[in-house]
Amino acid sequence: MSISTQLVKKLVQIPIFGGLTIAEAAEFFEVAVETSVAKGATLFREGDAGDALLVILEGEVTVTRKGIELAKLGKHTVLGEMSLVGEGEVRSATAMALTDVKALTVPSKRVQKMLKADHVGALKVVANLAQVMSKRLAAINERLVAASGGGKKKEELADFGRILTTWQF
Repeated sequence: MSISTQLVKKLVQIPIFGGLTIAEAAEFFEVAVETSVAKGATLFREGDAGDALLVILEGEVTVTRKGIELAKLGKHTVLGEMSLVGEGEVRSATAMALTDVKALTVPSKRVQKMLKADHVGALKVVANLAQVMSKRLAAINERLVAASGGGKKKEELADFGRILTTWQF
């Protein structure tokens, strides 16, 4: 699929794609498929193969794990980013469309091929992902330590939810 330069310019504003040039982003997204998902439909289920990164272009998605809502994601957010770095991984949560959704689907296998070929754009995306995952892991460690001492559980969980759904710290 060939995506417009205007859309590419918007995509490079999303933190996971930060630092990509327009040319790198265009090449990264050249195999992306635009999909439409109706309100109430499931984008993927917990336990499904983690085979793609999804970028929400329009609409809102809820992410749940074992029936518990983890996040609500909207325009210009990403889902399934962990599928870019692990082969054979399964989805850790379920994503369902709260509204009609338009999304770009980027196949993980394509990104992994790009990484093996030292594609600069793919390497930048994974570097961004690594930074965020490192921060998320540090936050999880802090929350676990804090949780063992009691305290404001509900507020802590709300803060933790915000950390997990943002790419900016």
